[in-house]
Amino acid sequence: MTHPFETVSFPLTSLAGSLSFYNPTMPNDAPNQKPYYITTPIYYVNDRPHIGHCYTTLIADVAARAQRLAGRDVFFLTGTDEHAEKVSKTAVENGKTPYEWATINAERFKDAFAFMNFSNDDFVRTTEDRHISKASAYIKKLLDQGDIELGDYEGWYDPSQEEYLTEMVAKEHDYNSPVTGKPLEKRVEQNYFFRLDKYEGWLREQIESGAIRVLPEARKNEVLGRLKTGLMKVPVSRKIKDGDPDWGIKMPGDDEHRIYVWIEALCNYLTTVDNDERRKYWAGEVVHL
Repeated sequence: MTHPFETVSFPLTSLAGSLSFYNPTMPNDAPNQKPYYITTPIYYVNDRPHIGHCYTTLIADVAARAQRLAGRDVFFLTGTDEHAEKVSKTAVENGKTPYEWATINAERFKDAFAFMNFSNDDFVRTTEDRHISKASAYIKKLLDQGDIELGDYEGWYDPSQEEYLTEMVAKEHDYNSPVTGKPLEKRVEQNYFFRLDKYEGWLREQIESGAIRVLPEARKNEVLGRLKTGLMKVPVSRKIKDGDPDWGIKMPGDDEHRIYVWIEALCNYLTTVDNDERRKYWAGEVVHL
């Protein structure tokens, strides 16, 4: 048998520490508990899975199994994030189309997780129609209600992580990527923006009241501290340039822009349970790792 991993080794003491937030519900309390929805990050498919992917998924698996043993109604989601630039680049390097390369590696992730006997209830790929159609619908709704607007953006872009950094963060790292150390790129482009600043007060109130729980507590204070400095509009699209691969989800009503991968990928946590059978999980206790 060909194993998906060359080595399978987990530091169990670290795992125990990672689960320190977890307090299992006793079985006799289960009928009174909300459904339990736990998700992993969805993983890039530019390469095969490695032990880090498995470590994170194992934590979610342990929590899901414990809650099931306690009698909770559990939904455990994992999957793959496929519309990244790095996926299309590595596809070309391997003589494949982006979708072919994404499919090869998505299957590797599925095989690896099956080999580890993870108990996930679903595995979502962001190239699936069920995700694309709903993610597009969410963005259109935000456009229609005035929460997204078109504007110009200038900032420091980290190509390796496919994200913009604030001037403060870029300066702290001498205008190099905090992750890879490679130089950042100064970019000016027209994008659609989500008006996050519009919801600053509401978000602070939700976190302070406990309606939105951030764990551990130190992270909650960190987020509240960040809110005090003010929130900026968030880019939610990328303008399509000549020579760009046909890879990603188009902005509703504008074929010159694609939805930014970090935005549409986050929608997976909702697109997967946004149906009559599963919507109860979104209204339950939600844990994102």
